[in-house]
Amino acid sequence: MKILEQIAQSIVEQTSSLLGVSMSITDAEGVIVACDRKERIGSLHRASAQVIREGREVVFTKNKAKILENVLPGIATPIRLHNQIIGVLGIIGEPSEVEKFVNIVRNHVEMILHENFRTESLLLQMKTTELFVQHLIHFNEWENNGELENYCEMLGYRFHLPRVCLILHLPSLAQIKAEAKPVAFSQIELKNVICHLFQATMSDIVCPIGQDKWIVLKQIEEQKMGTLAELCERSARKLTLFLERHHLHCKVSISYGKCYKGLEGASKSYRQAHKALIIGLEKNKNNAVYSFDSWAILPDIFLEEMDFSFLDLFADDIQKIWAHPEAEMLVKTFLSYCENNMNVSRTARFLYVHRNTLIYRLNKINQLFKIDVQSFEQCQVLYIVLKKSIENRALQRKG
Repeated sequence: MKILEQIAQSIVEQTSSLLGVSMSITDAEGVIVACDRKERIGSLHRASAQVIREGREVVFTKNKAKILENVLPGIATPIRLHNQIIGVLGIIGEPSEVEKFVNIVRNHVEMILHENFRTESLLLQMKTTELFVQHLIHFNEWENNGELENYCEMLGYRFHLPRVCLILHLPSLAQIKAEAKPVAFSQIELKNVICHLFQATMSDIVCPIGQDKWIVLKQIEEQKMGTLAELCERSARKLTLFLERHHLHCKVSISYGKCYKGLEGASKSYRQAHKALIIGLEKNKNNAVYSFDSWAILPDIFLEEMDFSFLDLFADDIQKIWAHPEAEMLVKTFLSYCENNMNVSRTARFLYVHRNTLIYRLNKINQLFKIDVQSFEQCQVLYIVLKKSIENRALQRKG
């Protein structure tokens, strides 16, 4: 069994050093896979076949060992995992002297094997869940949705009740990955923490979706969505404390979409949560929680989703503003004026300028565009044009 081969040598080295005895471990085929005498590793230990066949401890005295090939005096005992013999543990030495170690060491080996098997099983389950979630969040790319539904049913997941998608952003995890630093906790430990914070039922799906992101697909009734922000705020604080205890310092951010039924609904909620996270981290860095239906970021999401094709309609006006010698100042002034609810006094305080200075600048904008700066509809159009124009210029500079 692979799991035995992977950990056998470390078990032998640690245990033999601690107890001061010589040890070996063979696999179910009788091949020595671990030994403190490393020259024996890889050799066939035929006597292990007797131990495996009889399923019991066998004593090898000096006289008995002499007539057997590749056998040393000591005691050999079967190693079991889930009631199946998977190998043989050999404690080498005078049988009367080493017998006191046999049960202790065998139990220790089997306990480590059980723990490693459990860990491997959990990691495999996590990988399977992650693969399913990756397919799910790209639901629209599937040509045959029935395949995904069968996959879902095979894993035992149900999407007939409303679910909301939450994305947990833990940037320090990507940093330590890039710097190849050791992590003081396992993925399973982190998953247990996240499950403790968010998982109300076993139907809630929790798994990583990248180096620095985890996803939670949580069953929730629509009327309880109002409590989600508080849960996320509380959970972000606790996750931050968890990371800090392991010397990882970063801002934990959590975003979520709306709740929907079905696979397509879960995919839609993910896209909303993902968009809310991107815009939230860019526009509201001090916040820990971002909701897709928050009006604090919805205008920016609206602008983000809008393509650049409509800018052709305003090409002359855009060229006029950027050709102006005071373009940067005028654009900043107008955007600030709109973002401060078209309130002159508030905008002046925000820009640290005199009220008359602000009015002078707004008059210049009025002259450039023939716009009524007191009209919400007119300012709204120019605001969108300028915001997308700035974004377009930034992309062109990068290109």
